[in-house]
Amino acid sequence: MKTLAATLAGTSRNQDRYVIGEGFAAVLDGATSVAGDRSHDPGWYAKELADAIEKTVPQGGSLAGAVEEAIRAVRDAHGLTAETTPTSTVALARWSNDTVETYMLGDSYGVILYVDGTEAVHTDDRLDTVAVNERAAYRKRLAEGHGYDDGHRALLLDLQAEQARRCNRPGGYWIAGAQPEAARHGITTAEGRAGVSALVLASDGVDPARHPHATTWRDLYDEAAEYGPERVLQQIQDAEGKDADGRRWPRSKRHDDKTIVIAIP
Repeated sequence: MKTLAATLAGTSRNQDRYVIGEGFAAVLDGATSVAGDRSHDPGWYAKELADAIEKTVPQGGSLAGAVEEAIRAVRDAHGLTAETTPTSTVALARWSNDTVETYMLGDSYGVILYVDGTEAVHTDDRLDTVAVNERAAYRKRLAEGHGYDDGHRALLLDLQAEQARRCNRPGGYWIAGAQPEAARHGITTAEGRAGVSALVLASDGVDPARHPHATTWRDLYDEAAEYGPERVLQQIQDAEGKDADGRRWPRSKRHDDKTIVIAIP
């Protein structure tokens, strides 16, 4: 497969990363800490993990095992601890002449487009089951028109504090950080290559609902394949700019970082 990729910062510092190798690709989304209490920048962590994944996936074995070894390598190289290490999602795909595999840890996306025109969207939505009330509170406030003010930041602090209490533990959610065993809880799929027409990997800043013309992931793929993935990201960013207070699309920030990788047969 031929791969095309683009990333677009939501603010001055892009915390998304992607990696493309022979027969695989990954998108990583470093998680912003509103409190600023992490030992390293989330983008730094996402890059270190992406570099490690680039080394572990070609060694073979399961995708979960490759991510586990990558997390361990970054942790050990830099003496990271679970309490202060940034976290990152991992959306990973691997393909051969016979098989297509996906691996999702955290709320990025892996989308398989099929030759019959259908699509399967894979993501790890366990984070949505954590801090439900806190998330609803900030979205309600945005929908009411209060915008991204100090009150919004206070609600995000409450949200992230609750998420931290449930991070990488049973009954909570799993994410790449300083605990390699979290990788074992990623969501994997595998299927025959014959029915697959293309792949899309994306961070959660890429949302077809915010694109001015798209309604499906295939629409985003088609635009990226024809005009380049940069156009897809800019179209979404521009649409968000017309909703600067987050009233139409209640979201944690005006602009999240956006990354997309497409794999074309």
